[in-house]
Amino acid sequence: MGENLSDVETLTVLIHRLAHSDSLQVKKKGYNGCGEMLRKGAKQLALFKAQNCSRFIVCHDADGPDPKPKYELVRGRIVEPAGMNKHVCILIPVQELEAWILADIECAAKIFASWLPSPIHNPERIARPKERLEQLSRDGGGRPRYSHATHNERMAKYLDLRKVAKKCPSFALLADFVRNPSKSN
Repeated sequence: MGENLSDVETLTVLIHRLAHSDSLQVKKKGYNGCGEMLRKGAKQLALFKAQNCSRFIVCHDADGPDPKPKYELVRGRIVEPAGMNKHVCILIPVQELEAWILADIECAAKIFASWLPSPIHNPERIARPKERLEQLSRDGGGRPRYSHATHNERMAKYLDLRKVAKKCPSFALLADFVRNPSKSN
């Protein structure tokens, strides 16, 4: 589950790639922002559990450099009220999930033939990565090529996952959770 459908669809692509299985069933719920997710997420998480789901990911952007406050917020407002304490990954991308795309921004050339961005070395230090992606994708000051709702899922198909995990510790947590099913976070 995530703050919006774009994040959830992007996570689904990443989960399938990390698991090396496009057939892995992923039940999804995207909200209309973090407020709605915080209000309704515990009920949805309990519903997923009642549907015999065995592992759970709750994704909420840190919206800043420190993921700890949002982690505690998600744990206290969603995970604990749902009665969950095992097999849950509280995933807090530092800044925003789009930092993961910035980690391998060079993959943009696979979607946008005329956009050849330079590598970004510390994507989790960039405030508002979504806006940075839009800014970087502008052609001569015009409209941006990139739109998170349209392109995050597509770009996730091309990301070098090792590069993203190396540059973004918040992504490494997802990779570990997916690749090691016996672990709980």
